[in-house]
Amino acid sequence: MNPLTGELAVDVAGQKYYLRYPWAALQEIEGAYGDNPNLLDLDVLAAVASIGMKAKHAEMTAERIKELSPPLVPFAQAVQRAIQYAYFGPDKPEQGEKKTSPLRPGGGWRQRIGSLLSRESTSSSSGG
Repeated sequence: MNPLTGELAVDVAGQKYYLRYPWAALQEIEGAYGDNPNLLDLDVLAAVASIGMKAKHAEMTAERIKELSPPLVPFAQAVQRAIQYAYFGPDKPEQGEKKTSPLRPGGGWRQRIGSLLSRESTSSSSGG
């Protein structure tokens, strides 16, 4: 994991792959899914993950990711965390603090990144 470069390792079927969302990838995602893609939709999640893996793992198409079927919640959280690195760098927005993209008022799906990750860290630390 390297939040300074925005790269995050994710395990898929016992193999390590790297997610990274440079600006061109973010633009591709927004062009296809808007600023609030539903990462709980399996097709959208696989496509967004594939975009993030494209530079280092061109073989990891959306179809291939769906075939390998990684555990949904940890995989979706890894994708969200990698996107968070692309927008905010290593500094995770604090709970209650609103950081939005200067290009899109309101932040859309970028706000969900923090809330989903916060929920997971809260449930992990409470033992549930």
